[in-house]
Amino acid sequence: MRWQRVQGMPVEHTSELTVRAATLADAPAVRSLINEVDLVDTGDAGYSVEEVEGDLRRAADLARDSWLAYDGDRLVAYAVLWPASTGVRFDVDHYVLRDALPAGIHLLDLLTERAAEITAGADLHLALTPDSVLAVHALPARGWRNVRRHHVLTRTLSVEPPPALPEGVGIRAVTSPADEEIAYRLVQETFAGHFGFEPTPYDEWRKRMDADHRDWSLTWIASRDGVDVGVLVGHNDREATGWVQNLGTVAAARGSGIATLLLRTAFTAFSLRGRRAIGLGVDTENVHNALRFYTGLGFELQFAADTWRLVVA
Repeated sequence: MRWQRVQGMPVEHTSELTVRAATLADAPAVRSLINEVDLVDTGDAGYSVEEVEGDLRRAADLARDSWLAYDGDRLVAYAVLWPASTGVRFDVDHYVLRDALPAGIHLLDLLTERAAEITAGADLHLALTPDSVLAVHALPARGWRNVRRHHVLTRTLSVEPPPALPEGVGIRAVTSPADEEIAYRLVQETFAGHFGFEPTPYDEWRKRMDADHRDWSLTWIASRDGVDVGVLVGHNDREATGWVQNLGTVAAARGSGIATLLLRTAFTAFSLRGRRAIGLGVDTENVHNALRFYTGLGFELQFAADTWRLVVA
């Protein structure tokens, strides 16, 4: 195995594999790879170039924290490492074609080595479908543990009328920097204690949310009697499906219908933008019976995803 630099970028060569860092210009190729993998693993292929660009911008150091593996001219694997907290937690995104498992394993080892360089005791989290080729053939042998299952749910959208708001309840789209900070505070408060959630300083949260490129009109804040009590953070980057990234209400407002009103507001907004469906992820062990709540509003299971964890020695 040898190293050389091509156009200023470190490139690793083996007899069959070329590995280099990703750039924003690679987003179309990465999107095609992700959709090819997702079509097999989940039955859906809706990732967009814009969504990949947002993923790449989340990396702390894209030149050192992302990897593309090529077999000749064919992109066969992709991985990126994201800081998920100010401490040792990192999220991992990893896609590999089923006939290129060795390339996927090689990127897995590279990102693990990189995490160890960044900090001692790096805590890596990677979400994969249960039948993913990495989950079945690579992770257990390398010390990764399956620690949680999530369900990805979708709901078909048609013509969705806006919800009727009870007296004293208001819902507004985020339209100002002040509202962005309110949305941030509500996310931090309402998700505290949830599995996998890490408190994040505001500036880091904005980077992870790709805030400068986000359509904030798809984030809504709910108020009751003048007090902000709920938030829904959405995005419209997928090709045919609107997406709910965060939905939370403060403890004092839970069970009062605020979350339902926020969701129905999102149903209307996404249907007006021509989305055929809306999707979200839910922790199957959520203590607030979130799975029952969503299925009661017409969401159905699309696929399951497991969270795998590795604490790097």
